[in-house]
Amino acid sequence: MKTLNLLLTLSSLNVILITIERFSFTTKIILQPYSFLRLHEVFQITVLILITIVIPFFLLKEITHNFETLKTKKGLALGLAFVVGVYLYGTGNGVHELASYLFNTFCPIKNFSSLPCQSMYFNDYYFGNILYFVGAFLTNISLIVFERIKPNINFSKKDMVVTSINSLVLAFAIFAYSAFDRVLVGLVYSVFTMIAVYFFLFTWKKKYIYIPFTLYIAIAYTIGTLASIVVRFVR
Repeated sequence: MKTLNLLLTLSSLNVILITIERFSFTTKIILQPYSFLRLHEVFQITVLILITIVIPFFLLKEITHNFETLKTKKGLALGLAFVVGVYLYGTGNGVHELASYLFNTFCPIKNFSSLPCQSMYFNDYYFGNILYFVGAFLTNISLIVFERIKPNINFSKKDMVVTSINSLVLAFAIFAYSAFDRVLVGLVYSVFTMIAVYFFLFTWKKKYIYIPFTLYIAIAYTIGTLASIVVRFVR
């Protein structure tokens, strides 16, 4: 298995683990002192979110051919964008997890009027998610542009089968937060990302098989976004 596919497969397994964990016993265990968090949030913040940051680092290493592309001025700028994206992604995730626990534990989630609950709601559904999505966008676009600079000419159609399967797992994750979230932040992000990726895809003049990560993102966001639109507005 190509290194890129191995990393994408690990990312898919992490997505599955995140999904399973959200329905596990960890959501029932409240930690002390002061009932500060559930085991669920602690595991998300210290393990699962960390994995979603570590894997992109190795994707950067692979797509930049062992960081070779980072040595140019353009590569340095893209590397900075990647670091900013990872930071915002992790910070947004942390804000979201903390605010979600506080809001759903200590507030009436449908009819709330107190200032603390309004603050928790906004941090949960808007501020945390916006940081997370901006970070994800910067991270993915940086990797896509890096891939254009030095394409993966050793990727085959057989390799692309594994990539496509992994893109379906990512599409499921996109669908989950874009179609069913309480607010439209996730759907707006997925639509915007899909359009941006199309620009990079359709302006590519060489063989598409040379840009497998771009295809991975394009397939995932197309399926996940269109399915979300159908669920939200057509059903």
